[in-house]
This record gives sequence, structure tokens and C-alpha cells, in this order.
Amino acid sequence: MKSVLGWLGRRTLLYLAIVAALGFYVLVWPTASTYVGQGSLRQDIASGESLGAQTRSALAASVSRWEALGENIETLPGDAVAARLKAAQSDLDRLQAEDREGGGWLDSVRPSRIVDNYRRKLQIGLLTREIGLLQAARSRQAASAALAPLAQVPTQRAIATAEARCTRAARDLQNHNRRNPVDRTARDWIYGQGPQLEERRDDQCRLAETLSSRREAGIAAARTLMQANARYDALAAQSADALRQVNSGAGQATLRDLMEKAALLLIGILLAPYAIRLLFWFVLAPMAMRRGAIRVAVPGGRGPPVRQSTPSAVSTAIVLQPGEELLVRQNYLQTLSEAVESRTKWLLDARHPLSSMASGMMFLTRIRGDGQELTVSDTQNAFAEVAIIDLPAGSACVLQPRALAAVVQQRNAPMRITSHWRLFSLNAWLTMQLRFLVFHGPARLVLKGGRGVRVEPAAEGRILGQEQMVGFSADLAYSVTRNETFWPYFLGKESLLKDRVRGGEGVLIVEESPLASQRGGVRGGLEGMVDAGLKAFGL
Repeated sequence: MKSVLGWLGRRTLLYLAIVAALGFYVLVWPTASTYVGQGSLRQDIASGESLGAQTRSALAASVSRWEALGENIETLPGDAVAARLKAAQSDLDRLQAEDREGGGWLDSVRPSRIVDNYRRKLQIGLLTREIGLLQAARSRQAASAALAPLAQVPTQRAIATAEARCTRAARDLQNHNRRNPVDRTARDWIYGQGPQLEERRDDQCRLAETLSSRREAGIAAARTLMQANARYDALAAQSADALRQVNSGAGQATLRDLMEKAALLLIGILLAPYAIRLLFWFVLAPMAMRRGAIRVAVPGGRGPPVRQSTPSAVSTAIVLQPGEELLVRQNYLQTLSEAVESRTKWLLDARHPLSSMASGMMFLTRIRGDGQELTVSDTQNAFAEVAIIDLPAGSACVLQPRALAAVVQQRNAPMRITSHWRLFSLNAWLTMQLRFLVFHGPARLVLKGGRGVRVEPAAEGRILGQEQMVGFSADLAYSVTRNETFWPYFLGKESLLKDRVRGGEGVLIVEESPLASQRGGVRGGLEGMVDAGLKAFGL
């Protein structure tokens, strides 16, 4: 199971690395290549003072241009105003489009990009002002052109005189039309008086209307010109506060600030483990040593002592006594007699199925045959040795199932396994073993380990590395203690805590050289997490 999870974890990490590489090439590299190609690295690692100087210089230049725009545009002819207005509108549209698009991931912290963005915003402000002045200048020129033909505006007196003449001519025509029809007809036929009076009336009234319309048009044109001049003068006199209110970005974090913060974080990350080790050595470890030890009590006490019947060796021979059977892992059965009966046993203990599967004690080979001899050996690992531990009836020991290679038990009285949790013990959390599995006799346990397994008496108390611990007699005190030497621990060569077993006549079961260390040390990543999880559950 651990190998499968490790394989999946490594392939998942490889897949994530490929995704990260493709993401960098698609999202980051275009910006990074532009960044490198423009040669702005020296500028982008400049200090905040340099950034402030550049933004102040850009603002001063823009303010000067702002104040000179009114005088420059005032003297432009009509065609030049139209051409410049069209060019300014085109430039404004382009800059606004660039501003909406934004930039790359690093543009918000690169001083060169900050200055460029600031200059673009200043240019947008200048172009907005220039377009307003050009539009006002064009309106003023149009008003002047409309007023030019109306330079001599009739006076009110001249209009009144013309209107009086129109009135008299209309009255004369009216009086003529009131004459006797014969007299009126004679005067019209002989002298043409009626048409003359009518023509004079039309001429005088038309002149009055022309003078009045011309006066109204001239006054309106003058008013329009005055308004255009006032608008232009107001725009020309407008202060540059709009430019000064543009955010320069000089106070925000720059690439140099991020690099400095990253350097401080790096120093903190490098020094943090040593500070934590000092805290653990002088504070946590003494507190842990003062906490009560873990005792896994079993009914009836310790019972007969656990003993090692055969020393560790590359292989060991087992003779099945009447009524016994052998449960052995795959790849651990080296030789057997043809007279034995072999079957498959799915799990070591059906009451602990997950524990049996996680520790590898599944798909076991069950062998029966009174008086038959079998040889148990690790057929794959050249460094592994096996040893036989006797559990007499009534005895019990705490054991990690990972160390089991085979079990010899009575057919009618299978070995019993009990589970004991210690969730509220500080020592359990410090050793990362929250559950303890206790194996009850009678049984013979074939244990495997790197360079063998050794049984030591725990009468005076024993201290050993946490990875070497395989098991111990039930009802012994199990706790932690601080490492003997400070500097190896401080430099990361040794662990802070070691296991300690004491408090009785029981034994300690030790793996000589843990197989994990022969694979290059404690495994990291997903496999290391799996190992830690198995240990927490007593496996």
C-alpha cells in the first residue's frame, strides 16, 4: 500500500511540475522576456528614492506642458486646430486602451513600469486638457467667422427710423385705398400712384425687417463669441491640480522592497529551525520528561516473561508442534516439506482488518503439519534477519505488526490481539504513537528487522532511538526522554527525543538497524506521511 501511494504521489508531483512549467511559459515568460530584453533590471532594482525622483520629474514636465498649452493653441489657424484635435483624440484613445489592458504580473512592483504607467496617466490628463482647449478654440473661431460679416450692426435708432418709414408708407397706401373708386382708378391709371405706394411700403418694411434681423444676428454672434472666449480663457487658466492628483505609485512596494522582504523572510526561515530547536531543547523536552509515562495494563499482569528463543539470523527453522499452525507473509517462506498442508489466510486478525492490511499481514500462507520443519527468511532484502520470540500463555507484549514475518499459534486457540488508545497522553503525541497493539500468548512470533532483532531486559530502564523500537513487554512504562547531546541535535544530526522503557522485569524488543535507514534515512514526502500515519496507529 505504501509503495502504491508513493508511486501515485511521485507521479502527481511530476504532473504538477509539468503544469507549473507550462504555466510559467505561457503566463510569466512573455513578461519576463520583455523585462530582460529591455535591459531595465538596474532601474527596476532601484530604491524608492530614485522612483520618487523620477515621478517628481515627470510631474514637473507635465505641469509645464499643461501651463503652456493655452498659449500654444491660441495662435493656431483653423486647419491646424482641426488636424491637431484629430491627432490628440487618436492618441488619447490609444493611451486609454493601453491603460485598460493593464500589464504583466510584475508591472505593479517594477519601478520602470510604475514610472511608465504614471507618465501614461499624466499624458492622458494632458491630452484631455488639450482636446478641451482645441474644441474651445474651434468654437471661438467658428463664432468669429459668423460675426465677421456682421461687423457693422445697425443701431436701434436706425431700426426705429426704418420702422417709422414703413408705418408711414403703409398709412399712405391705406389712405389711397380709401379714396373714391373712380378717383383711385384714375390716379392709378394716369399717375400709377397705387403701385408706387405699395412698392414704397414693401421696400421700407423690408428694410426695417433686414436691419432688425441683422442686429439680432450680430448680437447673437457676439454673445456666442464672448461665451467661446470665456470658455477658452477658463480652460487656459485651469490649474494643474488634476495632474497633481494622479497616483504616482511612488509609495507602493517595489521589486526592491519585495527582494528585501524576501531576504528577511529567507533569513527568518533559515534561523527559525534553530530557534525552534532551542525552544524544544530547553522548554518542551523538560516538560515532556516530567509527564507521566504510558502503561498498557493487561488483565492478569505481565504473566510469564517474554523471551527470545533463537538469535537473529538470515533464516530460522521452525518445527510445528502438534496442534500448531504457521501464518507467514509472502516472500518469507523459503523452504517447506512436501507433507505440509498449505492454504491462504486473508487476514492476520479478522477483528482488526484495517490494521492487518496496513501492516502487510494479509494474504498470508497458512501451513499445518505436525512435526514438519519449515525455513523462514526474507527472500528479497539482503539486510533483513529474523528471530523467534516466545509468548507463553498468559504473557503479552506491545508490538508493531510491521515487524512480524510469521506467527506460530494453536489451531484451536488463535493468538489474540487487543487495541489500546492513548489519545490524551502527551508522551503518545510526542512519540506519534496514539494506539498500541498488544499480542497475547500462547504464540511464537517470528520478527524481522534490519541486521536482526534483539531482546533486552528493561529492569534498569533502556533508552533507544524511536525508529529502533519494535515492542516491549506489556505493563512497562513507556515514555520519552531528551537526547543525550545538545550540539548534534542543534545541528540537525540527531532527533530531540528518544524512547524510554523502564519499570519492571519485562523486555525490550529492538531492531538493530531499521530498514528505513538502509533506504537512505527517514523517507519524506507522501511516503514519509504514510509511515508517520502507520506509526500513529501502532502499525
